[in-house]
Amino acid sequence: MAEDLENISVGHFRSLDLPKNLALRVKLRKVTAASAIPVASVSRLGSTADNLRSVEDVGQEAIEMGRMSRPGQSSNSADQEEIVVKWQEKLFSQREEEFYANRQNCYSVLQEQYHNNVTNLRKKNGYRNHKIFTYVDNDDYANTEEICKTMTTNPNELPHYLTNNMAHVRRRNIDRRSARNRMGHHGPRTNIVTDDQRELAKRNNHVISTPFKMMYIMADLSVDGRIGTLDDEYILCSIKTDGTGQITIKPDLNTSKSPYRIQTSGDLKEVYEYTIEHASQEMTRDEKEQEIKSYDELYNRHAMYLASQVGTEFQPLPQAGVLNTSIFGEIVSAENFEYDGLYVHFFIELPQHWSSQGSPHLSGVTQTCFVKSTEKSDVAHFSYPFEFHVSYQPPENDDEDFIRWPTLFLEVLSVDQWERFRTEGYGYITLPNKAGTHDITVNTWRPTGNGLVPKMRRFFIGGSPELEDVTYVKQPAGSDDQRVLSKFGFRTATSGSVKVKLNIIQQYQGFMDNRKTKKKVRTMLHGIRGFGVMESLAQVLDAFQRARKRMQTARETLPSVR
Repeated sequence: MAEDLENISVGHFRSLDLPKNLALRVKLRKVTAASAIPVASVSRLGSTADNLRSVEDVGQEAIEMGRMSRPGQSSNSADQEEIVVKWQEKLFSQREEEFYANRQNCYSVLQEQYHNNVTNLRKKNGYRNHKIFTYVDNDDYANTEEICKTMTTNPNELPHYLTNNMAHVRRRNIDRRSARNRMGHHGPRTNIVTDDQRELAKRNNHVISTPFKMMYIMADLSVDGRIGTLDDEYILCSIKTDGTGQITIKPDLNTSKSPYRIQTSGDLKEVYEYTIEHASQEMTRDEKEQEIKSYDELYNRHAMYLASQVGTEFQPLPQAGVLNTSIFGEIVSAENFEYDGLYVHFFIELPQHWSSQGSPHLSGVTQTCFVKSTEKSDVAHFSYPFEFHVSYQPPENDDEDFIRWPTLFLEVLSVDQWERFRTEGYGYITLPNKAGTHDITVNTWRPTGNGLVPKMRRFFIGGSPELEDVTYVKQPAGSDDQRVLSKFGFRTATSGSVKVKLNIIQQYQGFMDNRKTKKKVRTMLHGIRGFGVMESLAQVLDAFQRARKRMQTARETLPSVR
């Protein structure tokens, strides 16, 4: 019997280049044929000399059969053969030679090519092989006997009609053990039901197979003197390469191992031994230096390509003590405004010690959008994206306790078909000091003016009271030195609301320092000077709001006294 496939090792190799120069040396040798030696029987008559004479006759017949080979082969090719097989090199067996020699059997382009090759080999007597041949990736061949053809272990079970037909279909992504392997292994080993629910097993069973190429080194172990059949073909070695550069050779190379053994399944039970050795031509010193130089040039070009795609303005890490903030925002929608044809003008005001990394114009205007009536309100959907990059660098010897964060100002306007412009509302939000996604609703208001004239002008000819400085919505510029800011007498009216979505990314070297020292920080900006005080103040205000809400709830539940 042949060796158990469980004990045959599989060789895995890695190559950076295509395996076009891969070559294997295969040596095949017949060990013995037990049924060819006559066994003395008790009922057989004759002397010992007659028995020995019969043995010599049988041996002479075996030698004569061994001499029947292809043209150009030596007399010992029937018992021993050694050949070097290159990657995807096609070597024909006697069965394939007879098949492709007949022009009527060739229909496809590949079969026509094989017909020409066989014709040229017969003319030149250029056969290098006798029993060893190959199946390349272009051949319509796959080791279909690796499929478990029955559903149970019952030896009397017959394969289904569909199973027999699918056995002739080329299966390229099969890597299971066989019910009856060509190397002599018997007994179904494939378990079609798995109870392993680990993530690794799920990935291995459900991942898409990587494209690969196969090649089989075969042996035609038929009786010398006749053309073999498919049952006489045995796999000596299978070679598999994929796009990742991995080369799988099964069984592994015979570096220091004993030869592999094969016992045929016919009546003769012949035993063969074979070895597989690496026979690729090694690179010279000049070729290695040239390859190293080529790889260096390739890597340099790839690095230059990446640098051209990234650009020179990209800074992977900010300077020490500088906070980089990237704002990826979106003006989502506006609702509950008085007129149609809305558009939003927005800009960001940078406080002291803040600067812009990109364009100095930190503003933008959305497209004009008409409202859509819903059951609850009239909504104008903008979905207008914007992007700003700002940085904060505190000055030296500064005694400020708080960091003033940038402010996003919004001004909603409307225009109708008569080109009448109206101011619909003003609003602002302070950018969140924490990284992440923030969905914010900005409530707006607009100035109304005194008397009926502003209202009539707004209705008939357009135009309405406007703010000369939009920052007046929050705190006018230049009012920092004023102890009291009075807005008494300023008439306003409640307007609609604008929904804004912000995605904020922050970069600061202190974040990496905290990771290296394994310090526990509650927020990413806790290491920045002044932020801890501001966070504490925000926590106190939140606690106060929660306590006030609980008190109001308690008052509502108390019984009323009349």
